[in-house]
Amino acid sequence: MTESELYNLLSASKIPVPPYKSIGFNEKPVVDFFPVALKIESPKVIHKSEFGAVKLNITSNEALEVAKAEIIKNVENKGVKLDDSDRFIATKMTRGEELYFGMVNDAVFGKTILFGKGGVLLELYKDVGYISIDADRAEIERGLKGAKISKLFDNFRGLGFSIDGAIDFVQKLQNFIKQNPSVSEMDLNPVLLTNEGLIAVDARIQFDDRAIETARRKRHDFFDNKKVAIIGASSDQNKVGYAIAKNALTFKGEAYFVNAKGGELFGKTLYKSVAELPSDVDTAVISIPSKFILSTLEELTRKNVKNALVISAGFKEIGDLEGEQKLIDLVQKYNINMIGPNCLGYYKGETDLNLTFGSNNVLSGDLAVVSQSGAVLAALMDKAFQNKIGFSHIVSVGNMADLDFGELVEALNNEPTCKAISLYVEGMNDGKAFLQAARKSKKPIYIFKTGRSAESKAAAFSHTGNLSGNYEMFKGLLESAGCILLDNIEALIFRPSLNDVKNVLIVTNAGGPASILTDYIVERGKNLYKLTDENIKVLDAALPFNWPKANPVDIIGDAMSDRYQKTLEIVQEFDEVDLIYVVVTPQFMTDGDKIAELLLKNWKKPVIPIMVGGYDLQKGYDLLKANGVLSFDTLKSATDLL
Repeated sequence: MTESELYNLLSASKIPVPPYKSIGFNEKPVVDFFPVALKIESPKVIHKSEFGAVKLNITSNEALEVAKAEIIKNVENKGVKLDDSDRFIATKMTRGEELYFGMVNDAVFGKTILFGKGGVLLELYKDVGYISIDADRAEIERGLKGAKISKLFDNFRGLGFSIDGAIDFVQKLQNFIKQNPSVSEMDLNPVLLTNEGLIAVDARIQFDDRAIETARRKRHDFFDNKKVAIIGASSDQNKVGYAIAKNALTFKGEAYFVNAKGGELFGKTLYKSVAELPSDVDTAVISIPSKFILSTLEELTRKNVKNALVISAGFKEIGDLEGEQKLIDLVQKYNINMIGPNCLGYYKGETDLNLTFGSNNVLSGDLAVVSQSGAVLAALMDKAFQNKIGFSHIVSVGNMADLDFGELVEALNNEPTCKAISLYVEGMNDGKAFLQAARKSKKPIYIFKTGRSAESKAAAFSHTGNLSGNYEMFKGLLESAGCILLDNIEALIFRPSLNDVKNVLIVTNAGGPASILTDYIVERGKNLYKLTDENIKVLDAALPFNWPKANPVDIIGDAMSDRYQKTLEIVQEFDEVDLIYVVVTPQFMTDGDKIAELLLKNWKKPVIPIMVGGYDLQKGYDLLKANGVLSFDTLKSATDLL
């Protein structure tokens, strides 16, 4: 496609381009805009500058005619004969700040707009913002601000540029891409930021009919489980099927056990086959050798199964792509929701349904966790039980061959017992669908992403076989869509309870650690609560005269448990305080054990103890942990949850 054809195409979508005119080979060049650049438009000339086929800063029609003749001569001197099938394009030369807008058809997120510094500096600085083609104005603005060059739109040096113009430009690009679904890649470089707005000066567009996206299939409700069959339930305590069957005993619905050997397990009949089951089942858990899974799923279709959890490994994660594809083809054919293969299982708190081979120490609550790693999930479940955190749902997706993060987030949004969603992500299959689900989510979504480095990506791929993608794109797009990306994996279970924290207060017996903690808190985007005169007056009555009368509330190094208690009772009543960190350092008179006992109390406002030390505070720290109190022994780890 020639430059003039590209300009015609862009102009049709109201994307601003400079004034231009297409000129025939035998046509006398006449334009009414100057200065202009003149270029050859010919499939015979790929690299125009190497052929001398570009002339700049032309200021009159006479000079334009001379420039045209010179280009023809230069090209013919290179051995290329031009004829009346060749054309020229004259474009008005425009000055402005060079920016870049482009589009890639990403393997994970689909068609994505990129924004950054234009010209040759784009690759040097790698300063890029990422924007989904489905983003609304607010999301576009967040995506633009992912690039440092976006500061130009904040009236940089009084230039008067507004980000609204950039948002409008992106929306025109979105419309262009949607109106031309075969566009697979696009570079507008440079796009000039001028006093008249953004103007696309140069363009490269690639078309491919394979870039047209296909619709996703409609789903049954995966979380509607009334009759469950455990295929591979086992009386052997060393088998996964034994653990799943035992965990499932608390289920408030009907649970059936299937094992070819027959017999009984936990006082329930072991049916020898799926065909022997006394009724239809909506959900099946499959923990049998991988070679038998396809035939078992075929049998289950005759029992009208809607949901299948394939616990068994031995597919994509070990290189058996063909075997996994057969699974996918089968569940798509019968419209079965499949979790796995190679997964830990599934839990639903409302019905006490534990179909995992992890711990049966699980509390019902309002947090949903979805994980690609069974081992990571098992560790989080154990940590949650220790800290009395309950779950509405737990889903181990394993290889995520069928149901994926986007569909699960969409389904969890319809579950009234779920108040927050946490995801452990190694890679995504359909990032575009996930972004759509995230935008619609009425519940906060927290994400810990592994596979950030090249080495980690390789490890993640060998683990679950999923694409890890470009982390910068992943982070930019998901944060723009409203997701909260975490740096600490344990924050997946702890952060949801701290999501509404804005104002933080510190109670400490030492100034240095509190100062460090303050930096960490501010870096996390939280506010250090500013004490009012009334707050100071109340604290004055309980603290030594030389306390600093500010937050952090330094209660002085000789503070013992009684002073900690008085201070906490006072600051609990400060209306605008959302969270209180209690820093304890081992001074000579510090009674760490008694302070820890004090901190076991159920305070009205969240209190997080930080026992900064070692041997002298270890007993108190162990006491807090043993009683499920969220507590830390380092300042950094305590704030990683914010």
